[in-house]
Amino acid sequence: MALFRRRRDEPDLEASLEPGDEVADERPADGEPAGSSDARTASTSPDAMRRPLDAGEVGPDADATLTRLDLGALRVPVVPGVEVRVELNEQRQPIAVSLVSPRGGVQLIPFAAPRGEGVWDDVRREIAELVRQGGGSAREVTGPFGPELAATVRQVTPEGREVTQPVRFVGFDGPRWFLRATFSGPAATDRSAADLLEQLVLRVVVVRGGEPMAPRDPLPLRLPPTPHV
Repeated sequence: MALFRRRRDEPDLEASLEPGDEVADERPADGEPAGSSDARTASTSPDAMRRPLDAGEVGPDADATLTRLDLGALRVPVVPGVEVRVELNEQRQPIAVSLVSPRGGVQLIPFAAPRGEGVWDDVRREIAELVRQGGGSAREVTGPFGPELAATVRQVTPEGREVTQPVRFVGFDGPRWFLRATFSGPAATDRSAADLLEQLVLRVVVVRGGEPMAPRDPLPLRLPPTPHV
């Protein structure tokens, strides 16, 4: 189900990454751009901001014990028991990252956004309308990160059966970026099941980059290099 007008490709393949593949420290390398000049500087605690971190907010001493996978526009925490999956389109280009635990999963897709203007309010209404047009249901609720959508979507299994699935859409407005997080499985309806995934989402680092991009264009993701054996 396409939920943004600029996104034409849908995930149909997955590449699973293990914690030992390509691992990146969140600290900027020498000469690497620090990130958006619009990033907040007063508090870099993800729990205080209640959204993922911008690359410009990650200092040399931030989360010193946390390992992240560098996947381009997203640097994703690596913890035991949670699998990182990169979803690919038919051209085998990365378009989404999922964190999967035994109690559900969350799909992350980063987009460009206007400077100084959030898009989640508009996007939330558009998603709700698209879900309803597809025969599902969606209602706005207040979650731990503010307004979100509790939805039920219709899907067709590989065997051709039509099923319904509860999902939870959460949006985060950052400095010139927007991150959509879609929770599924038990994590879509059970707050205790979602807790670990929510904490990991808050510790994702979004790398917007300085290049001009149209609002809602997907930010580029990449697979880590294949380790040499």
